[in-house]
Amino acid sequence: MKNRIIILGVTIALVFTVPLGYKAVFGGLGKSFSVEAITVTLTEREEKVTLTPEEYVAGCLYAQIPLNYHIEALKAQAVCAYTYALRLIKDGQELTDSGESCQPYFTPEAAREYYGEDYEKYAEKVAEAASYGASHVILYDNQPIYSLYHSVSAGKTQSAQNVWGVDFPYLQPVESPWDESYGNFLTENQFTTEMMRVKFLHYDRSITMPVDYSLWFQNSQTDQSGYVISMQAGNQTLSGGDLWRIMGIRSTAFEISYNGMAFVVTTKGYGHGVGLSQYGADQKAQCGDTAEEILTYYFTGVTVAKA
Repeated sequence: MKNRIIILGVTIALVFTVPLGYKAVFGGLGKSFSVEAITVTLTEREEKVTLTPEEYVAGCLYAQIPLNYHIEALKAQAVCAYTYALRLIKDGQELTDSGESCQPYFTPEAAREYYGEDYEKYAEKVAEAASYGASHVILYDNQPIYSLYHSVSAGKTQSAQNVWGVDFPYLQPVESPWDESYGNFLTENQFTTEMMRVKFLHYDRSITMPVDYSLWFQNSQTDQSGYVISMQAGNQTLSGGDLWRIMGIRSTAFEISYNGMAFVVTTKGYGHGVGLSQYGADQKAQCGDTAEEILTYYFTGVTVAKA
């Protein structure tokens, strides 16, 4: 489970893994990064489709971000989607449309079904953003990055080290105070003791919990933004990322309490908090930032280059 990279998007949970078997050829000369076509496995159909980069990125936008966001935020997201695909291609891995094995992609049919009458409303905007995204790539040390993204941070992004135990120099914490204005910034969910027990036993059957429910979760270690670095769950100490995945909660910035009847989990933001904040990108775009400025703000030390 720890090699999975999970990103919560606007419509579905985005799960990034490192699958095998994808083959593609980088085009261009010298240090250029591009592909002529992208092959995606449609998981429900068990069918492979070959797309232009623009078609693929457009399908990613329909699946990944609110389309009423500013065009510069959509362009930034488009570059993230394309760069992540290029990174997987470079690693020799497969692309699928599933949020549980790659990053979500909507076929045109799925996008029309999901958006209904709004599909045509956003089509031109998506096409513009996709064209930009498919012609740009985020580079660190002249390599495409793991361009991770999430819906809303906890007021500051966090490092990949906190979530997956792997450090990347370009996935470091940056301030994102605009996110605190998000409408559902704080959320609360309740879990019965049985629900919580099942979730943890499904993750690891060796986990044992005290008889006293109030002692199930202890010794929470958090950073200044409230992201959980580690927490003791019964007889084990788990990372905030592990707990986020196990419980299926909205954010890695959370608190857990027991109210005598159920566990109450309060979260800040939406997603793992690593990389680009989509809501923050929209807010920065509203203030006049370009897609390139947004990307170089959220990804430390990168350049945005022509693909």
